[in-house]
Amino acid sequence: MEKLRGKWKENWKEWSFVLGMFAIFLIWAAVLPFDSAPDEAMRFQIPAYILNYGRLPNGADPLIRDGQWGISYGFGPPLAAIVSAAFMKVMGLFSKTDEAFRYACRIVSALCGAGVVGMTILIGKKRFAKEERVFFVALVAFLPQFVFLSSYINNDAMALLGTAVIVYAWICGLESQWNRRSCVMLALGIVVCTLTYYNSYGFILCSILLFIISVLYQKQGISGLLKKGLLISVIVIGLAGWYFVRNYMLYDGDFLGMATSTKYAELYAVPSLKPSMRHTPMNDGLSLFEMLKDGQWFQVFYKSFIGTFGYMEILLPNWAYTFYTDLFWLASIGGIWYLFDWIRAGKSGRKQERQKRTWEWRLFDAMMVISAVIPNLLNLWYSYSSDYEPQGRYSMPMLVPLMYFVTKGLFFLKKKLLKEQMQKKTIRFFIILLGVIVIWSLVGTIIPYYYG
Repeated sequence: MEKLRGKWKENWKEWSFVLGMFAIFLIWAAVLPFDSAPDEAMRFQIPAYILNYGRLPNGADPLIRDGQWGISYGFGPPLAAIVSAAFMKVMGLFSKTDEAFRYACRIVSALCGAGVVGMTILIGKKRFAKEERVFFVALVAFLPQFVFLSSYINNDAMALLGTAVIVYAWICGLESQWNRRSCVMLALGIVVCTLTYYNSYGFILCSILLFIISVLYQKQGISGLLKKGLLISVIVIGLAGWYFVRNYMLYDGDFLGMATSTKYAELYAVPSLKPSMRHTPMNDGLSLFEMLKDGQWFQVFYKSFIGTFGYMEILLPNWAYTFYTDLFWLASIGGIWYLFDWIRAGKSGRKQERQKRTWEWRLFDAMMVISAVIPNLLNLWYSYSSDYEPQGRYSMPMLVPLMYFVTKGLFFLKKKLLKEQMQKKTIRFFIILLGVIVIWSLVGTIIPYYYG
């Protein structure tokens, strides 16, 4: 009975935190003026079209085409817009004002953000001790840019939810040798990523690799691979395949709709924004190294990953960026130290230390690294070849893997350098400061900018 009471108390705290973060996202959503975030007005056109006409728009429809860019978000994955239209339909029962409909769409982002926090708690319970788990969840939940993404109309928040579901499915699949529940969970995470944001597709690739390698290594054989792989494939194709078939039929064989979007941008964008006229490093004859060598790209990207609001014109105070920089450097030092310590343990015959990381979790960590790297490579290539926008939100799918490794690195360093009585105080200080930065982001930065 005592054990059950303790478990209920812990679950109550966890649910309270998730609900608390959801409330914070809703407050941000209420405070931010409409279209004070990247492309929000363009994003809103898609669920509004679905609500008004009862169908998905053709991306080339003049009703949703942006006058400057010559394109629309109708060419992109539609899941977030479909869900937002459903929320608008419900909101219409109470109010039909533009403000109410816009807030209904923002609620979808807030719910997805709360879902990410909840999934992060589940991931933490599987991979970390209690103190580490709390810090891991705080790193994800309190990142100002994540809170911002959870408070306005975008696809990013839902894509992040998909990546968090996938990571948790990886853990459950490795633990259970891919029982039906973990296969279904992985499939649903893949569906969400497929239908929301191309920058999250690295998680789909890593899911395929992790699933195949782990099933074969678990000696389930080709029959096990085919049986379980077929279950995942049927769910993914059944729930997401229609999107690519639709694109193929609408856009003359263009499965992703990206080539057609580029074609319409060339036709209808203002001259300076046409793909052939746009000043990108590639069009200007620069190399990728030349784009990066002055550090400007990384500086803008880094700050906007931590937190840059509005149309990237509202910055946090410098001390907030400095705090995260120090945190990441300390985590990097801890991670490198851990790696060398692990290698040295193997060479010296201390196998017990190495046995803590079985092959499953080495594979898991490898996929976490790859899934964190891919969005950054896509971000770099987009800035170089299509549109020079070094925005941190384009790399946001790496959030869960990044904070996973930051937690591991910091706690290893903590155990090596701090006395036991100082360890908890230090971690509590870090968590408090993370929370302070989120509060300051709203009351000390955003509100004064718009209402001061």
